[in-house]
Amino acid sequence: MTMIAFAVPALSLTEPARWLVIPGLAGIQAIILLACRVGLRDVTRMALRLKWLFVFLIGMYALLPPESPSANDVLMEWPVPWVGWSLTINVSGLEKAALMCLQIVTVLLASAVVRLTGTGRDLVDGLHAFRLPPLFVHALDRTLALLEGTHGTGRGGSRARGRTSRFGVFVLLRQVLRGDIGAFADVIRQNIALAESRAAADADPRVRGHLAHDVAVITGIALCMASLKMLKVLPGLPFASGHKTFLLFPLYVLAARLTRSRWGATAAGSIMGVIGFLQGDGRFGVLEIFKHVAPGLVIDVGEPLVRRWPPWALGYCVLGFFAAIARTATEFVIVLLLGARAEIYLFPAVKLVPNLIAGVLSGFVSVIVLRVVAESSSRSSSEAAVQPPSNELGQRPASEQHQPEKGDAASAGSGTSPRHGRGIRRMQNPERSGVDRPKT
Repeated sequence: MTMIAFAVPALSLTEPARWLVIPGLAGIQAIILLACRVGLRDVTRMALRLKWLFVFLIGMYALLPPESPSANDVLMEWPVPWVGWSLTINVSGLEKAALMCLQIVTVLLASAVVRLTGTGRDLVDGLHAFRLPPLFVHALDRTLALLEGTHGTGRGGSRARGRTSRFGVFVLLRQVLRGDIGAFADVIRQNIALAESRAAADADPRVRGHLAHDVAVITGIALCMASLKMLKVLPGLPFASGHKTFLLFPLYVLAARLTRSRWGATAAGSIMGVIGFLQGDGRFGVLEIFKHVAPGLVIDVGEPLVRRWPPWALGYCVLGFFAAIARTATEFVIVLLLGARAEIYLFPAVKLVPNLIAGVLSGFVSVIVLRVVAESSSRSSSEAAVQPPSNELGQRPASEQHQPEKGDAASAGSGTSPRHGRGIRRMQNPERSGVDRPKT
């Protein structure tokens, strides 16, 4: 549907029928949504999700002169009331802008049909059928399973839980703005631990070794990304775009560092894009997925190079700069597919500025998060590798096994170890461990 919407006006063979095909496709998608009991107000809200882009397109094409003047251009003089001026309206440009808006509306409604008329797992099953990388497929499955178990299916309950999660994200953001990056690192560690515990409970024979480790890491990081995705500050306004990349890009960097796969950040970004599409959070429909995949590709390519530099924030600031450019590439690609005039590129260019600022600032957060999370993760991995197997003690003779003394018995009974007492009680009571849901 997306290819048809953009190809019909671009091909000389189908261009004369553009005002029949494009409105017809948009009307079919709207009828399908109404037949699936989607309210008319919801359909209108989906179609007008990019209302500021529509206003910009119509204003530019209607008020600016034609790019290449010809005899077929229609211009109309419109007298401005109470001023005495006359304003020249480019009617031909207005017609072209209206067609571009209909193309975008068709893509948005087609994405809504795919998302709302399925069972919620149709897209995932389709990704399985394409035989995509196992890291992406298994991590997406487990992330969706954890989110479904957390958010539930009830409309009222999901709204209440959404408000609670959003409140938690605002608290986390307030702590980060105060300079407490440790709270953000704790959330990441807790979500990775949650993913590892669920992976151990639901053992899959196809996920073993390095793949099992990478799936747990990507799942935990994807849960953090989904929590940040709920944060809404001035939604839909161009000057507020990209503020969440301040915390999102460090998660990409962490995915590239902690996984043994070459494309860990790309997998995390792909999962975030798919989840955003399924939740109806993206403004560009299915094209929204590429907005999250592109920064992952840039970070997967650039992070091994930055890792060789001295451990300064400058390298990750440069990496965040180029990742921000990749993140806004979706808007530029859409304008390119529309075949719009050069002035229309100002709209994504304005959105690029706050993305670049947040991307550069994310380098400082990336350095701190890597020091806290990556070093603790590597330390725990080395300790797990040195630690003897759990059944080694059981294989020894009874005479060689350690016999508890009075001091040991007292310490074990009272659990007064300052560092390990709480951990022992927490392991004895897994129900109270607090890792039964993603942390925000």
